[in-house]
Amino acid sequence: MTKKYFIIMSILFSLGFESCTDWLDVKPPSEIVLDDYWKSEVQAQAVLSACYRGLITDDNMERMIVWGELRSDNLTSGIGFPKERADMQKILDVNITPSNAYCSWASMYKVINNCNTFLYYAPGVINADPNFTIGKLHTMESEVLAIRALCYFYLVRTYKEVPYIDTPSVDDTQNYDVPKSSEREILDHIIADLISAQKYARVDYGSTVYNKGRITSAAINSILADVYLWDQQYANCIEMCNRVIADPNLQLVPTELSYLNIFYRGNSSESIFELQFDENVQPNKPVRELYGWGGAIQGELSYPVFLEKGSDYSPFKYKKGTTLEGEKDIRYDDYIVQNMGNLTGIFSIFKYAGILRTENSQEQSSYSWRTTTPNWIVYRLADVILMKAEALTELPSATPDNFKEALDLVNLTYTRSNPKSAALDYTDYSTQGDLEKLILRERQRELLFEGKRWFDLMRLARRYNSPSALLAYVGPKLTGDILQYTRMSVMNALYLPVPKSDIDNNTNLVQNPFYDENNATPLK
Repeated sequence: MTKKYFIIMSILFSLGFESCTDWLDVKPPSEIVLDDYWKSEVQAQAVLSACYRGLITDDNMERMIVWGELRSDNLTSGIGFPKERADMQKILDVNITPSNAYCSWASMYKVINNCNTFLYYAPGVINADPNFTIGKLHTMESEVLAIRALCYFYLVRTYKEVPYIDTPSVDDTQNYDVPKSSEREILDHIIADLISAQKYARVDYGSTVYNKGRITSAAINSILADVYLWDQQYANCIEMCNRVIADPNLQLVPTELSYLNIFYRGNSSESIFELQFDENVQPNKPVRELYGWGGAIQGELSYPVFLEKGSDYSPFKYKKGTTLEGEKDIRYDDYIVQNMGNLTGIFSIFKYAGILRTENSQEQSSYSWRTTTPNWIVYRLADVILMKAEALTELPSATPDNFKEALDLVNLTYTRSNPKSAALDYTDYSTQGDLEKLILRERQRELLFEGKRWFDLMRLARRYNSPSALLAYVGPKLTGDILQYTRMSVMNALYLPVPKSDIDNNTNLVQNPFYDENNATPLK
């Protein structure tokens, strides 16, 4: 880009937020002369909108699923898996090389550049537009800082080390060959941005769609809690979780309404930050194709057979002491369709793809499928409750009282989904090890297919500085090729490689340690 022209390729939102449809109104890319831009509040709002718009592109939605869910034990290829998904299949096969399309981080950096652009130019609008007050600027900066932090949090969890860029791409004299920053540096930047964002964050925008679809103080606290949990700052994580849990605007959806309100209608009472999609403007194409929609029995991905209820690996009907944990868990039937029609042995994904499940007097399930596009939940209250339980359990000086509180938190989500079963009893979960495994199972049951599982398993591997615990969960879905197990047995292999195109174009980038020419040999 030259100094004279500023190319805003991502301003696809409308210039206002009058309604959900207006907010998602697609506009063509535009070339805007710098001297003529950044003159009004409306123009600043347009770039803020572009930051949100960037999160819901197909590329970023696919990455939230591929990076956060596909590599875990929760997903495998389904009968509708097309040959065009070759790069996705290679990830399932643990055959990841720097040229894999899903190793590209470009779509996340586009959002980051929009955020950097806003933070650089928006303060100048105060002098050009008397209606654009310092208070409005701070509130919008809060949103943008949180969006940038969220993008970097996805990147640091996926790659460990990435280039940290906090200036916009506006000048062709800039040096774009930025080296990677360390994980520590990136996490420190993320935390600092979120702490700054807390100062001016809004609690209420005046409508449910905005309260769930835009960054609020609860959303910032939730992201920060997740970052602290990843960074093993457990006391800080608990503090952020407490702030979210105490929010009077958030409450768990009751049992009988949980699936319908949370995943079909969306923007429920427990939703904290939810990416907004619109059937007529921006459909959620990745979820439709990967999970299924509109009467389709099977999407491209499916729930693995080895996790069938009652199996040795399943979190459902798991035997612990005298308890059959999750034996009557409604989430198993609400989230998964088993052996529907002639598809014996196939476990289709219903979460997000369906409207409602009903049971007859014989407890047989019937499913109704959606034809509209689903939102995508980034954070909800149940997630934060279980974050706090995990942090309480992992405190270096954890006491029995911490363990009991952690179990009480687990029971909040567990009893909601097991209304016909007793609450889990402390006598079965009185040790740190038992609770750690329970919380991992409960997060798997509650957050199935929501882009969380791989990162949950990565926290486990990082905690013990060994991939062995992660491999115990993911191993059963591997094909048996010894090279797959070998690759999953190296910590650095659990992160993705730096994209080949960036290595080729940026002389200052160094490939992630596992993926050099000697170690990135494709499977035969």
